[in-house]
Amino acid sequence: MVNLDRQAMRAAAERIQRLSDEHWWALDPSCRLMENDTWVGPAGARFDAQVHADQRELWDMLKQAMHSANQRLASLQDAP
Repeated sequence: MVNLDRQAMRAAAERIQRLSDEHWWALDPSCRLMENDTWVGPAGARFDAQVHADQRELWDMLKQAMHSANQRLASLQDAP
């Protein structure tokens, strides 16, 4: 049963990694556009700050998901 759990967790960790790789750059085009002053004025400044904050939050969530999955996988591999 432990081997089955390890295989399932490995598959989950691989899936999380693929999803992270696919979505890591999701907000990059918007951030780049805002860095080129695509939208200016107070509303543009607010949107710029928000889209960059959202990008950092996305990255943090993706890193945390990968970290958690890898920790769980490592704990299963250490089990007898």
